[in-house]
Amino acid sequence: MRGEFAGVKSEIIKDIFEPLMDEMTDEEFSDEELWGDLFREAIPAPAEPEEPTYLSFDDDGNLYLDADIEARDAYDATSAIYQDRLEAYNDAANRADLAWQYIVTFFEDANATERQIVKALEDAFDAIEDYGGGNLANAYYQIIEAFLEKYSLRYDLRRPAGGGGMTLHPTLPGMFARLIRDLKEVTSQDAALSALMRDFEDSVRDLKADQSPRKIKQSLAAQFNLLEALLTQSPQVVAYNEAAEAHNATASRRQQRRLVNTFGAMCDKADVWPHEDVLKSAKSIYGFGSDYPGIRHGGTPANAKREIDMRDMVSMTIVLAGFTPYFSEALEAERIYLD
Repeated sequence: MRGEFAGVKSEIIKDIFEPLMDEMTDEEFSDEELWGDLFREAIPAPAEPEEPTYLSFDDDGNLYLDADIEARDAYDATSAIYQDRLEAYNDAANRADLAWQYIVTFFEDANATERQIVKALEDAFDAIEDYGGGNLANAYYQIIEAFLEKYSLRYDLRRPAGGGGMTLHPTLPGMFARLIRDLKEVTSQDAALSALMRDFEDSVRDLKADQSPRKIKQSLAAQFNLLEALLTQSPQVVAYNEAAEAHNATASRRQQRRLVNTFGAMCDKADVWPHEDVLKSAKSIYGFGSDYPGIRHGGTPANAKREIDMRDMVSMTIVLAGFTPYFSEALEAERIYLD
């Protein structure tokens, strides 16, 4: 389960709004004013697609590159869909009898984002309370609460004591689950990273049958390898190494610059740290992986205070995963929190 509304959007009408209808009086049910109010309060207008930037034109000002022509065709198709949706949106804004149809279309739309769905459900509370009063608003709140529980969604539901509507808040388990899901998505775009991610996931699964120190070390080593590979793609690291290679191509042997390829050196080049101590903590955790016997190297047996166990596997996995937004710009923190 993804733990997000986007993963169960096809159930929203059936499990939220249809039960809400059951809570209405006959008069309220037959009155279309609620759906018009809810539409205006909660449903966003369709977003206009962004026109692509083309690479080149011929002497007559026409596109000729295949990539540009494909981008234009895709834009034209998306624009046609946008115009249809905008027309339907404007019609619904002016006709209460069409508002409900558009609400259904919005929640079932594959392009509706998590953030849009959450905001629409929050804003709907005010429209429902204004229309049906506290009883109908309380029923809506309880229906949302049941929906979250039924589908194990990653939100806490709150209603401020002094009023002010209903709000949905991401939870810590949900945020961590989204981080790992986005990490899998990012690594899947690169063959080498994808293989390392698969090795790490396999090592975690293997622990079900064997939680020996050897298997725990293998799992931690797989995660260290993945993080190091992510860091090699840091824009600052890539830029430094490309500049060093360009310099080395014409420089004498004595003037050659060393590429950064160790974890510590790459951390120093990555301009992402909010404080020196955060940088030091990342390097210290990696130092543990290098110095503890049998994780990444032979290590220093005298420095090991005890045998490694599942406490270390759980703790280190959470800590190391927590550093990944620093190591990859593709992991967008705002989306991980709520999108």
